[in-house]
Amino acid sequence: MRLAILSCNYGGGHKRVAETVAAEWKARTGGHAEIVDYFARFVHPVFDAFTKFSYIQSVRRAPMLYGLFYKFTGEIRPDSVTQRFINRMGMDRLERYLAEEAPDAVCCVHCTPAGTMSDLRLAGRTAVPCLTVITDYVTHSQWIHPGVDLYCVPNDEVREGLLARGVPAQRLVVSGLPVERKFLRPVEREALRAQYGLRPDVPVVLVMAGAYAMLGGVLDVTRALAQFSRPIQVLVVCGYDRRLEDQVRARAAGSPHPFHVVGYVDTVDELMTVSDILVTKAGGVTISEALVKRLPMLIYRPIPGQEEGNTRFLLEHGAAFAPRTPREMVAHLDRLLGDPARLAAMAEAAASLARPGAAEVVTAQLAGLPSLRQAPAATSLSIPLPAR
Repeated sequence: MRLAILSCNYGGGHKRVAETVAAEWKARTGGHAEIVDYFARFVHPVFDAFTKFSYIQSVRRAPMLYGLFYKFTGEIRPDSVTQRFINRMGMDRLERYLAEEAPDAVCCVHCTPAGTMSDLRLAGRTAVPCLTVITDYVTHSQWIHPGVDLYCVPNDEVREGLLARGVPAQRLVVSGLPVERKFLRPVEREALRAQYGLRPDVPVVLVMAGAYAMLGGVLDVTRALAQFSRPIQVLVVCGYDRRLEDQVRARAAGSPHPFHVVGYVDTVDELMTVSDILVTKAGGVTISEALVKRLPMLIYRPIPGQEEGNTRFLLEHGAAFAPRTPREMVAHLDRLLGDPARLAAMAEAAASLARPGAAEVVTAQLAGLPSLRQAPAATSLSIPLPAR
């Protein structure tokens, strides 16, 4: 069986979900899975580079503007002129790809190719069935398209949100958000700490800036942790930003606390295992990994839009706090490290939210999709808009 996974490289989350689904598909079905960068391959490489650059810069330099854009796109109906225009981007090339490669199923881990697949299906231009994996803990209209056969959603709240917008219950599966198998492996924590040169009796704080270092205020966080009053050990992951890596090292120089600063790594599972608290923005994949690792979180300056929704989810269930300033972050950290029972309660809350079998559930649903190999009947989706 052949699976096509339509993804993108806007941030690291979509790519990681695509890679996780591909690996699980191969392991469980023995079939072939191809990950396709939708914008680079089917729209245009220049368009892909420009929009990726614009996304990263808007999040870094004008997050409130990005938040307004996210809110605006959340009000677009799937049958609107704007959404149909977006869906046409890359449509002809995608149709040719489906005809030539003949995958048995398509998995979308980004909302734009999901819309394009929906329109191709409804127009009878392809019979390849489509499953969409929603990669954040929020309901947003750009994920919702009438020609999508199945949605795998991260939690019951998103399921209820899609039901309220007219998606039939039989098309919804609460799977969780897929994380790599290595996050599920049992690991001897103390032995791993020793391997990293960490003391077993001093708390470890992990700071993750994101693949493209979009966690705002990393240097302010570093300064605050460098001057923290309690003994701590700090791990800082700077992603692909080498300049930030150098700046963090310079900012931490002279601190009484040991700092271990790295760039992009593929050992996040190990770093989470040895840590006691995670300071991060609220990317869907990162927080899902932390939940599986039972890791309490301090969410700092989440990206307006989807990450604010992810943060609300964590706060409502007691798995995180969301300090707004370095001073607030230090205060939360001090209280938690001084109250082991509270820290343990947050770890239990994280564990209760984790869905470690998500990749397996998504793969099972994908394997059953070829039985749906027919053009879907159009579904009327009701997306209520705010009063004006």
